[in-house]
Amino acid sequence: MNTSKTALTLQSNEQALKICLSHQAFRCGGSALSVVEALWASHLLEGLEHCQRLLRLADSYSRPRLDAACHRALWYGQANYRTIRRILQRGADRLTPNLDTDILGHPWR
Repeated sequence: MNTSKTALTLQSNEQALKICLSHQAFRCGGSALSVVEALWASHLLEGLEHCQRLLRLADSYSRPRLDAACHRALWYGQANYRTIRRILQRGADRLTPNLDTDILGHPWR
């Protein structure tokens, strides 16, 4: 087996997958795209699972809500799957981020 051809194919497949995930995220919104790109860059292959799980949240909550949750997570500097899922579960994606509340919309104590 020609290893250089295998490596080239793997790189091409990864690039095609990244483009596909980026396109899906773009359809949700700019913030979702930013999170997918950050996950991909920081986790590479592990990022694939994170990206897919993240984008599946749009099936349960809608694309605009996913994008709003991603925006909130980015604003608070906590853009990861678990936090974004919690934002959606608690409805905090519908709140405007501000310095008086935490990521889930609770007032600081």
